[in-house]
Amino acid sequence: MSTLVTRTRRCAVGTVAGALATGGLLALAPVQAQAAAPAPVLAWEVSQQFDDHLSTHVLGGGATEDADGVVSFPGGTATYEVATRASTVQYAGSVAGSFVNAGTTLYTVTLADPAVTYGPDGSGRLTAVVSASNAAFGGPAASTDPARVVVATFAASTRPDPTTLAATPDWAGVLPADSAEATALGIGAGKPVDGKSFAASFLGNLTSGVRAHFYATGTNPASDLKKQVASFTAGVPTPTVTARVSDASPTAGLTVAATGTGFRGVTNIGDNGIYVGLAPAGGLPPTGSRDGMDAFAAATWVPASALTSGSFSTSLTAPTARLDRTKAYSVYTWQAHTRSNTTQDTETPVAIDWTRLQAPVTTQPTQPTTPAAVVKATPSVTATIKGKPVVGRRAKLAVALDGTTSVPSGALEVALTKKGTKKSKVVRVAVSGTTQRVTLPRLTRGVWKVVVAYSGDTSHAAASGTTKLTVKARK
Repeated sequence: MSTLVTRTRRCAVGTVAGALATGGLLALAPVQAQAAAPAPVLAWEVSQQFDDHLSTHVLGGGATEDADGVVSFPGGTATYEVATRASTVQYAGSVAGSFVNAGTTLYTVTLADPAVTYGPDGSGRLTAVVSASNAAFGGPAASTDPARVVVATFAASTRPDPTTLAATPDWAGVLPADSAEATALGIGAGKPVDGKSFAASFLGNLTSGVRAHFYATGTNPASDLKKQVASFTAGVPTPTVTARVSDASPTAGLTVAATGTGFRGVTNIGDNGIYVGLAPAGGLPPTGSRDGMDAFAAATWVPASALTSGSFSTSLTAPTARLDRTKAYSVYTWQAHTRSNTTQDTETPVAIDWTRLQAPVTTQPTQPTTPAAVVKATPSVTATIKGKPVVGRRAKLAVALDGTTSVPSGALEVALTKKGTKKSKVVRVAVSGTTQRVTLPRLTRGVWKVVVAYSGDTSHAAASGTTKLTVKARK
């Protein structure tokens, strides 16, 4: 179903069917909500020129438009790319902007199913399925096939709140005048002025007679100002968790099934997935201290590679001995490994039927008692640099897992981040005892932060530790 909106001037109030309220983006469910949050919305005018000149708008796929010409594209869903650490939110809906004269449509530009892709540094791009057509006036009629292209890029973005990303797309310097790309698009000499333009790929999927509405020609400075790519606000999925008890018995303990949506594997450089843990309700325990981690009856790690769709499904099993029936419990999530931010923090209450964990009363004196369930031990993680690290030589790292009575297994992940830069490297090794010797990659000169994360196993809880090393020049 499509909605026709005709706008005769910018200040006019057009007819908008089902217009989205201005506060729609800020009304998303909070992080701790158990109910599913409304699907995120992208609010974008495209440009003032698109609003004023291509002023007859046909909306489709659930898109709506307000009195200021801002189009809201609904249905945002997120994916995460492990290799690039970039998140993409895909929206639905379309807007076709046309210039109509005396009842005749002279040309039309359509943008459908826009998507916003952004990385940990806040930069990114806005893409859409774009097509265009023009009638035969002063030349033959023409049209382009719909294709997904980059419409605009942005060098930086802000997060007004955890549910929203806002950005002003690049304009000046996007398409240098007289460049090969500009010439290939049939743009005249000296244009676009100051390189002010939508992305070249966007112009390339428009008919040639329409392109000048999306770059600065220098013919009319006031008109050029209206052509600038409009700022946008993009709703991003909010982390939401559902938790339920899937099994409970005095001997096997409590098993909680947890599923989540709207999560991001990497927010800052060095992040890797999320932790999911079961602990007393009332707020996330301090995750950077042993006392805080001891508050968790059970915990597990979901790596970034398992969060490509933003969703996860896991289970937590807590031994009966680790639970206090006088307390309420919640499932918590937080960013791994060092909780560099709070955007992935959630708390979801869990309803526990304590009678299912109570051993049956018996009058048989010979009835054997139920052995206590095994409690996971949390080792201390100590990392020690061996030798004097120098450029071009692989340093050695000794990792000790102490404080337990049994030999740990599982895996270690060593993340190295150079101070003052975005450079990072990761080494993973299997654990086969209380002391592991890790050969680090060759590092450049400077101070490196070292984060060692132990994955845990059936008898040991996950734990982490940090140190630093200074790499000096070779003498």
